[in-house]
Amino acid sequence: MNKKRQAIFDKSGGRCWYCGCELQKGWHQDHLEPIIRVSELVRDHSNGQFSHKYVNTGECRRPHLDTIDNLVPSCPPCNLFKSTFNVEAFRLEIQEQTDRARETSVNFRTAERFGLITVKKEPVVFWFESNGMR
Repeated sequence: MNKKRQAIFDKSGGRCWYCGCELQKGWHQDHLEPIIRVSELVRDHSNGQFSHKYVNTGECRRPHLDTIDNLVPSCPPCNLFKSTFNVEAFRLEIQEQTDRARETSVNFRTAERFGLITVKKEPVVFWFESNGMR
C-alpha cells in the first residue's frame, strides 16, 4: 500500500468511515465532501448494437476538495451509495430506504407483515461521528 493510501486507511484504524465495518481488500478512498467528476453520456455501437455509457471527461467541478484531508476510507457499498452526496444528503438517503422499500417491494412488505423486519425510526449516526472524528 502506498503512503497516501496507508494514511487514509489509518484515519479510522482500518474501518469504514461511515458504517464502521472492517475494511477488506478493495476498499475505497472517498471524498467526504464530493469533488464531482464530470462524465458525459456517449453512444456505443462497437458491438453492433446501440447502447449508452458514461465516460469520465477528466473535469472535476470542485478540485480544491481533492486533498488527503478530504479523503476518508470507505467500504465499497457505502462509497458507491454515497456517490456525489455530501454527508447530510447521504444521511437523508439512508433514512429514506425503509420507506422506499415499503413502497416498492412486496417482499419487504411481506417480511415486515410477518415480523421478519422491524423498522426503527432512529437518526443515522455514522461511525466517524460516534467515534468523535471530524
